[in-house]
Amino acid sequence: MGHIVGIDAEGRVVYEGFLSSKEKALYDEVLNTLKDEIPQIEDDLAERYGDGVKYKYFLGQILANLLDRFNVSVAERRKFWDEIKNFATQKKRKRNEGTNSKTRSFYEQCFILSQIDLDVVEKLSWRQWQDLLDRVGNREDSRIYAWIKAQQKKIREDDWREFEKALNVYLRGKDTCVFTDSELFGIYDTIMLMSVNWRLLFNEFKKKHPKSAKIKTKSGWAKKYYTKCFELRKAKKRQIDKELCKEVFQSLMEKERLIQ
Repeated sequence: MGHIVGIDAEGRVVYEGFLSSKEKALYDEVLNTLKDEIPQIEDDLAERYGDGVKYKYFLGQILANLLDRFNVSVAERRKFWDEIKNFATQKKRKRNEGTNSKTRSFYEQCFILSQIDLDVVEKLSWRQWQDLLDRVGNREDSRIYAWIKAQQKKIREDDWREFEKALNVYLRGKDTCVFTDSELFGIYDTIMLMSVNWRLLFNEFKKKHPKSAKIKTKSGWAKKYYTKCFELRKAKKRQIDKELCKEVFQSLMEKERLIQ
């Protein structure tokens, strides 16, 4: 598989490395195939599934077949996705994928999604999946998918964003493979509890202090809140519950009292 890396000032396709005329003809054939097939594939899936998470899941399955069909290696995947994005698709996506991060690529995320069971995929919205797929460390332990599957209620998108932030804080320097399924799921449950309480407490705080500068720096204070909760759990052997969440929040945001 060769790598098409761009178009020059005269509109010609630029290849990576030195290729023979036979090799160029082969890669042009691949590119023309993508140009013919990708728009129709995306239109058919959109007509059948709309623009939701099932569209991305089944697109990912087709992308997986293309990887096999064109013998694209793991190392080549990002450039292959970029070829589709730059030369084949007719869809315009606003999200900035960056140039170095493979994980933020729309097609890479669809491909990863297709490797997960559909009943798990349907538990979250596409935006929620993007939050998880963006954070490689948060999904490094694949048991998070089993935890997602076990959730009985739909997780609010704002709670999910906070869950992702808190989980990222918790995982620093930790290897979750030492935990049993029950222990790990308990950790996920606790982090979700912290996230929900942060949302509720912060909403109350905004009503009481609508002019507070802390409202504009919410993300930074959220990280301090999660970090403090984890510190108390470890140092004081305290269970993270609704009461502890409230105490930590007040000590940081309202300065009503310090935790002893």
